[in-house]
Amino acid sequence: MSEDVDQTDDVGGSGYSLEDLSAYLHRGRTPRIPAIERNAECQALMASMERMGRLSREIVDAQAAEPLAESWYDEIMREVMREFRAGRDIPLARTEDGTQLVVTEGALYELIRTVGDEVEGVLVGRVRIDQPEPTAPLDVRVTVSVLFGYPMQDAVDRMRDGIRAAVERHGDLRVGRVDVTVGDVHIDREDE
Repeated sequence: MSEDVDQTDDVGGSGYSLEDLSAYLHRGRTPRIPAIERNAECQALMASMERMGRLSREIVDAQAAEPLAESWYDEIMREVMREFRAGRDIPLARTEDGTQLVVTEGALYELIRTVGDEVEGVLVGRVRIDQPEPTAPLDVRVTVSVLFGYPMQDAVDRMRDGIRAAVERHGDLRVGRVDVTVGDVHIDREDE
């Protein structure tokens, strides 16, 4: 653990910074650090970092002949950093003894991205969650990229249904609107 972890750099109260998590992931999570492995924010951030690494390698492999714009990596890192922050707490339930159960926006972002990982031909881009009032249903907005040749309507329907089912099943929350926007089409170079 870094001796000088700034409070704003402390991921989820684990005592570890983003740089520490990156190094831990790079070492293959060895030696095992229980404070990181048991922390939901650390796990969500590392899952995002792993996903970004896979996507980066796929894009670099696919476009090895074409130089990537420097802003591409910065843009992805900004999005990962925005989503890794836990965000606000969204109330789930209140127990009889008055304890409030909550889920963070960050956990819901990760859940929605996992749905996208399960829809073939889809890469999840931006995720937004809105709940105008504490008792209102959640409105979800997602931007995706669909693999060239895949029916867009089918991909959008599968994402929408998957998001609604996952949030309602895992989060025990009501879901209002689920808007899925196809913002891009990508090409699998191996098929060419």
